Amino acid sequence: MSSSAPAPSSLPTMAPVGPGLSLSVIIIAGCLMAMISMGVRSSFGLFVDGSEDAINVTSGDFGLALGCQNLLWGLIGAYAASLVDRYGPMWVLIAGSAMYGLGMLGMLLLESTYWTFLLLGGLTGGGVAATGFSIVGISFSKLVTPEQRSWALGLGTAAASFGQLAIGLPAGMMLQQLGWEPAMVSLATLTFLIIPLSFAFAGVKGTAAAASSASQSGSNAEVWREVRAAFSNRSYVLLFFGFFVCGFHIAFVYIYLPKFLIDQGVQPQWLEGWGGIGAVALALVGLFNIIGAYTAGIIGRNIKKKNGLAFIYVARSVVMLAFILIPISTLTTLLFAAIMGILWLSTVPLTQGIIGSIFGIRYMTTLYAIVFISHQVGSFSATLLARAIEDLTGELTLMWFAAIIVGVLAAVVHWPIHERPAAQNTGPP
Repeated sequence: MSSSAPAPSSLPTMAPVGPGLSLSVIIIAGCLMAMISMGVRSSFGLFVDGSEDAINVTSGDFGLALGCQNLLWGLIGAYAASLVDRYGPMWVLIAGSAMYGLGMLGMLLLESTYWTFLLLGGLTGGGVAATGFSIVGISFSKLVTPEQRSWALGLGTAAASFGQLAIGLPAGMMLQQLGWEPAMVSLATLTFLIIPLSFAFAGVKGTAAAASSASQSGSNAEVWREVRAAFSNRSYVLLFFGFFVCGFHIAFVYIYLPKFLIDQGVQPQWLEGWGGIGAVALALVGLFNIIGAYTAGIIGRNIKKKNGLAFIYVARSVVMLAFILIPISTLTTLLFAAIMGILWLSTVPLTQGIIGSIFGIRYMTTLYAIVFISHQVGSFSATLLARAIEDLTGELTLMWFAAIIVGVLAAVVHWPIHERPAAQNTGPP
């Protein structure tokens, strides 16, 4: 996610928000937390292939547990955000960190499919929801002016994207050099670092910016009235279903790409010291995602955002089709990862921008959180379908074709969207 406004030349002047900590220190701590949370979560796909030998859970069940994790992230994320608004971010982040790490460690102690679903899928899923970039972004938004809010949100998202590179590569190396369980323990330990970092947010509840926002926010009845009105708007409904496909694509690639490459025999020796081709590919996705998301935010100011979304989904489908039709090699894999990285979260600023264009910013956070649930349902659906296809055929090629088809359908779904304010949505889009 990128900013639609230029980054501020200096951080805003405001009342103290913590025990002697400057705003810059708080933002650095928040970015580190977003990097850890999303970096660890993005590394889980590296562990799919060896799960049966390590904890007696098949790769299909392990992948489906990660799908449940994504689903819980979407469902719990909105609730976690409401707790941040009510109590401040510190305790939400501490609780999330504990859930995150304990779910991973508990899975190693209780080696069964049932406990993997309950702990890695459920408990860790709640931890991801409570420590992710959206929670950090909400916390940042309380500390800056409304004009700087997009910049702060974009900063948190960029940090999360960087985590996929900064943690994904070392995770792959640990997996090779230490083994499955020690690598998982190392990642779990890393998540507990969020606890001391969260103390940077001590005292962050009401600020001048937050008070200004609160004075403009409506009651619960008004919020739900706006939600009902949104679902009576065809463009919002189309956006809701379109974002399902984004989650479908992302979950399939980050969870199953490493295993798919192993199944295809793509294991170049010269990348072994870097954690293998799977780790390097996911790291490239994270690196180029920063570029893609920022670029999408800039382009979205100059073209119709729905056209940008349609292009992204079609481009994803074309790239995936080329990837599986051309003989898969190290070079084609790295090119695929770089291009998919550009298209990875570039949907986010455009989707948020359409919601803001149609409904304004007053209830934008709530309306986006609901659309994000569709995204995570898409993630879960991808893991469910991938498991079924792998059980049926023994490999994942058909899953690529499913991802290609839904990508084209998403482009079609976005075409009729109107971006004008809801009261003006008459006539051609």
